Amino acid sequence: MSDIKLLPINQRDHSEDALDLAQRAADYVILEVGHAPNAAFIDDFFEAVPPDLNKSDLMNFGVMQQTAMTGIVCIAKGYELPTDWWIGLLLLDPAYRGSGIGHNVVQLIKTRARKAGMTMLKLAVLESNPRALHFWAREGFVPHRYAPATPDSDGHNRWVLKHQI
Repeated sequence: MSDIKLLPINQRDHSEDALDLAQRAADYVILEVGHAPNAAFIDDFFEAVPPDLNKSDLMNFGVMQQTAMTGIVCIAKGYELPTDWWIGLLLLDPAYRGSGIGHNVVQLIKTRARKAGMTMLKLAVLESNPRALHFWAREGFVPHRYAPATPDSDGHNRWVLKHQI
C-alpha cells in the first residue's frame, strides 16, 4: 500500500469521480445523511465550511492508488484552533477497507500536518459507527469531548477525537 497518494482535487474537475467513490461507499453516506450519495452530498464535501473559516481553508484530496480513486478526504485548516487540522471526512471504498489503506492515509495526513506546523488533528465520529471509533482509536486518536445531538443538528451523537502531532 505504499503506492497510496493524497492528490488535491477540486469540485469542477473531480465531482464525478468523488460521486462515484461515494456511491461505492454508500454504506457510510446512508448512515450519516440517511440516503444514497447524490450531487448535493458531493457539493457539501467540496463546499461545507466550519464556522469562522472560508472555503480557502478547505483541503480536498483524492486517495489515489495508481490511477484509481479509492477514497476522498476533506480537511479544514485552522479549525478549532489555528494549529488544528479537522478531518471532516475520510471516506474509503469498501473494497479496500481492512487492507491497511486507512492507516496509510492517516500517516500521509499526519506527515502533511507536521510539515504545515500543525500540532493537533481532530475529527468527529458518529456514535452509531463503532467500526470508525475503533479505527481512529487504533490510529492513536483519543476522546476530546462528547457532542450529543441537538434539536438543530442532524440527530447524530458524535465523539470528537483528537491526536497530538
